[in-house]
Amino acid sequence: MKIKTLEIEHASRLTDFYNEQFADLPYCYPVTPDEFESGVLWHEERDEPYEDLSEESILVVEDDGAIVGFAHVAVCRKGEEDDRIGLHPIEELLKDRIGLIRFFHYRAGARPAGQALLEAAEAYLRGFGISQIRAFSYFGYRFYRFCHAFQSDRMGYVGALLSMNDYRITRGIILLELPDFTVPDPVLPDPEVTTRFDVKPGRGRLPNMEFQLFRGDQCIGQGFAQSVGDFCRSPHAQETFYIPWFSIEGSPVGGRVSEGEQGKGFGRYMMEVLLREMRRLGYRHATTQANTGSPRPILLYTNMGYAVVDTNYQYFKDLEKEIPLEVFKEVGF
Repeated sequence: MKIKTLEIEHASRLTDFYNEQFADLPYCYPVTPDEFESGVLWHEERDEPYEDLSEESILVVEDDGAIVGFAHVAVCRKGEEDDRIGLHPIEELLKDRIGLIRFFHYRAGARPAGQALLEAAEAYLRGFGISQIRAFSYFGYRFYRFCHAFQSDRMGYVGALLSMNDYRITRGIILLELPDFTVPDPVLPDPEVTTRFDVKPGRGRLPNMEFQLFRGDQCIGQGFAQSVGDFCRSPHAQETFYIPWFSIEGSPVGGRVSEGEQGKGFGRYMMEVLLREMRRLGYRHATTQANTGSPRPILLYTNMGYAVVDTNYQYFKDLEKEIPLEVFKEVGF
């Protein structure tokens, strides 16, 4: 067993290992070597590298010349990730520079290799004076789910190894899907409300769509529907759209209904109208995700027929001190 350092520019060497390991995971489609390389380097929205990361490296563990696992590590300033993840009690304890394990995976059954790889990742970050690490950050791989997915509980042995090494869960995301959806007949809860849609081209075969609800001139709901083809080129991804977020009455958190419009049925209406409009564009399947600490959107989606297909987790560890367990309570957005 040997651990090597792989330059980011050569990340495509991991393509076959990735495709083999994640072939059965929902929305992890096979990628080509050049797609893997650009998906690791490029921003989730723009075809250019992340500007917020430094000291990046990929550590690869091999056994008899075969890749057994890899860890992608980097450093970022605290504020650069705060903008992406919102509020959480752990943020108050973060130092100005934190370490990231952008991605971590090893072959099932190869626990010694996984342990050696994790220790090497920690040692690498310690070399830059880092004492706090976030594993599975929002600086994700573009092609892995919807760029900022976390560690899947279908790969339970990976999460278990992190937990055995004192990493604690700070966030959980539930993945839901509605395959071969039927087009409903939406019922408008209030005749004074109007709906607006704006079709926007993306990287996928079918376009994306911004949607809004208005009461007169006031926007009371908005959201975004995005082609899964924005994230990967696989033909199997092109007929599926993803809802990264939606809000009612301008609430900045996906799916939470503010007090003024709560209980009026606008969330369901907006989602049903969206299904109708996306079907007109050619989509056949829908998917979305919700924070485990946010029951309202989970209730809405599952009542509409969405099924939970996976749960993903983000982890945190302080290398120098123990963080009180109450800090790790999940917070719903």
